[in-house]
Amino acid sequence: MNSRKLAIEKTIKYVLLCLVVFVLYILQGTPGFLSVFGVKPVFLVPFCINLSMLEDEGYALVVYVVAGLLFELSAGRIVGLYTIPLIIACMVCMIMVKFIFKPNYRNSMVMSFISTFAILAMDFFFSYVLAGHKGIFIIFLKTVLLCSVYSTLFSVLYYKLIVAVQRRFKKYNER
Repeated sequence: MNSRKLAIEKTIKYVLLCLVVFVLYILQGTPGFLSVFGVKPVFLVPFCINLSMLEDEGYALVVYVVAGLLFELSAGRIVGLYTIPLIIACMVCMIMVKFIFKPNYRNSMVMSFISTFAILAMDFFFSYVLAGHKGIFIIFLKTVLLCSVYSTLFSVLYYKLIVAVQRRFKKYNER
């Protein structure tokens, strides 16, 4: 396969992944979608973590930036509050998979939980603790801990989706 076809396949692959991110953004922003006792899952962070565990290319950074910016748009936060920690978490996961862990379902769930928990805890600190809200323990349990656990449950689905996309573009991955 020549370099032009490889470039086209790579472009199609990452456009497809960006479309998946956009669909997840729409689902994440839909009011009441998969809400259990007022806890809504975060779809974008576990997807990006799974992508970083399965893709070892720097081109996936475009997907992380798109996901981070869409996550900030859905949460109504300042630009960079989610994008920068998401990129850092994805790069750390990519390095850990390269040198320490093997990409599998269990590691995917663990890394998704840790990353989602860290990003949501950082947001909680800036939004609630520094603002001086009362009863922050209950808010922490609901907005950070339960949301992280609930979001992690979807990481197996994302893992299978990314593996299916990789199989489709296997010719590109072999080179």
